[in-house]
Amino acid sequence: MEKRHLGVNAALAAYILWGLLGVFWELLSVVPALDTLAYRIVFSLITIGIVLTVQKDWGTIWQTIKQLIKSRKIFWIILSSYLISLNWFIYIYMVTHHEATEASLGYYIMPLMNVIIALVFLHEKLSRSKVIALLLVIIGVVILTFQTGSLPLNTLLMAGSFCFYGLIKKQVQLPATISLTLETFFVAPIAIIYLLLSPHVITQNGLGVSVLLVLSGVITVIPLLLFAVATKNTDFITLGFIQYLNPTIQLLMAIFVIKESFDWHKAIVFIFIWLGVLVFILGNIHGVHRIKAKK
Repeated sequence: MEKRHLGVNAALAAYILWGLLGVFWELLSVVPALDTLAYRIVFSLITIGIVLTVQKDWGTIWQTIKQLIKSRKIFWIILSSYLISLNWFIYIYMVTHHEATEASLGYYIMPLMNVIIALVFLHEKLSRSKVIALLLVIIGVVILTFQTGSLPLNTLLMAGSFCFYGLIKKQVQLPATISLTLETFFVAPIAIIYLLLSPHVITQNGLGVSVLLVLSGVITVIPLLLFAVATKNTDFITLGFIQYLNPTIQLLMAIFVIKESFDWHKAIVFIFIWLGVLVFILGNIHGVHRIKAKK
């Protein structure tokens, strides 16, 4: 019971922190999005490196790399590092370009996009509730497309990149600290070269912005470590509920803190998405009860 309590608290802390990240990135809107991403990668690697040094866990990293090379799974980890970097970039870009509400929309549809990926790549069967949920989400996306005059590519790419990232993570399961170390390690050389060539200098926007860029590594690592504790001590269904804290907080921050407009046009889109999420959650609850009844 104590472990479950620890897991739930860790999950709540992780998703609340992720939800608040939109405000953090918005504070860095004076910095080009690619530069912010590059700083985030470099300082994340430095932060996780400090954690590994304190834990005396560098040996595990080298052993893991050897095993991945031997099993030829190293290429999947490299691919996952580029997918999560793409996800980070799109999110940072959207928040710093007044698209935080659309970014939160991406995190709402992400679990439902996972269903499509599971159907196509893992050949899982769709329940009636999942079909209805997907149809509602598709209707929401179509409405948004008509409203804006174009397909919400940033929203869909952000959700899609994380879903494919999650698919790889299921195939090559690693502890959170090791996974983040490898993912940042493989993209860090590109980030460093980019920063050396970029005209932007870390100190050019004042001390406050410089400190935030350095802290971008810490605010990336802490929620991931909390999430690792959560996944070890909390059941999947509970995490499934708590994950919607993230986009909900993002949406509230976008409306009330970042002060983005949220008119009835956007409300209609979100209503369909929320209905899809509700059907998805109720379907999962029904499925769990049915499995327990069979036992």
